Amino acid sequence: MSVLPIYRTLKADTALAELIDVESQVFEDVAPFGTPAPYIVWQVISGQANNYLDAPASFDDTQFQVIVYATDTKQAYELRAAIRAVIEQHAWILNPSINQYDNEAKLYGRGFDANWILAR
Repeated sequence: MSVLPIYRTLKADTALAELIDVESQVFEDVAPFGTPAPYIVWQVISGQANNYLDAPASFDDTQFQVIVYATDTKQAYELRAAIRAVIEQHAWILNPSINQYDNEAKLYGRGFDANWILAR
């Protein structure tokens, strides 16, 4: 599977940079314990190499999830919308409205699932 260019894509967007520091607030799989909110976690949730009988795969189809964690819903929604606007230029949004609340951390989670086709 190819590696998703999530960091590079988010870092390149100047409007998003005004809302969150991608270098210190975006994590693959899990945020370190004690990370101050808001922060973003993304993870690959499935994928498929698009193979042919007579040739190796020319692209990978990768499904991933992005979740924003924030102390209030307004900020969580705002960040989700900003990240979606950036990601949607490269990937298809599949489930645009993941909502959750972490009672222990007292954080709102807002996110989406997306599908990115990566040329190999």
